[in-house]
Amino acid sequence: MTDTPPSEPGKPEKQPILRAPFIVLALLGVLLVFQLLMAFGGYAQRNELLVSLGLFPARLFAEGLGGLPGTWVQGVVNLFSYSMLHGGWSHFILNAVWLLAFGAPVARRLGPRKFMFLYMMCTILAGVGQIFAAPVQNYLIPIIGASGGVAGLMGAASRFAFSDVRWLDPNSQNPERRLLALREVPKRRPVLMFIGIWVVMNLAFGLLGPYGLASPDGARVNIAWIAHLVGFFTGLLLIGFLEKPPLSSSGGPGQVGYGEWKNPKK
Repeated sequence: MTDTPPSEPGKPEKQPILRAPFIVLALLGVLLVFQLLMAFGGYAQRNELLVSLGLFPARLFAEGLGGLPGTWVQGVVNLFSYSMLHGGWSHFILNAVWLLAFGAPVARRLGPRKFMFLYMMCTILAGVGQIFAAPVQNYLIPIIGASGGVAGLMGAASRFAFSDVRWLDPNSQNPERRLLALREVPKRRPVLMFIGIWVVMNLAFGLLGPYGLASPDGARVNIAWIAHLVGFFTGLLLIGFLEKPPLSSSGGPGQVGYGEWKNPKK
């Protein structure tokens, strides 16, 4: 058995392609369990999960409408529980891929607690945005899917994934991409392109279906484009409150001089 030598200071730590933090894999595992229950549990169980965990606007805005069980208290709980269910395997797999792709770097950067706080806040606010956009005739149609939370992770990652400036993390001594200040985002063309493509794509989805709501039997799933947009911009903003890199006396992030920060050695 051989030990892996530690990475040299100033050189990026090599990450296996398929490795992801435990918190991301645990979250993915929970989503997989619920997807298996939805896929193989039979119609009665699938319907029970939808009624219990799905986000129904009626529970919050028109309690008792259509004989829907549950009160507004359950509706508040559903603002997060709806993310555990998906409308089919394609819906689940797409969210799982994006969760691994964007959740892994965000979790490595923030740690498990801040990661889950970010994910939950993006999920909840995405659900809030979606139910406020739902017309009255859709109050009894459940909103489901982890897309809002995953979109929030995409928004958070965009604050550092496109940064071309690296700084030395004093804790690990590994170079990290600097978190862009919010005022820098409009000045970064790659970030603006990423945001623009995401916004335009979801606005296009909005033209294809009525508010992106899922049907009760899971046979038809439209895109929850409003939840996507709200979740994305929540993550974009919130990561700035969860991570504030220390500034050196020279104005550079971390314990580095301005020259090293502005023009890092290759």
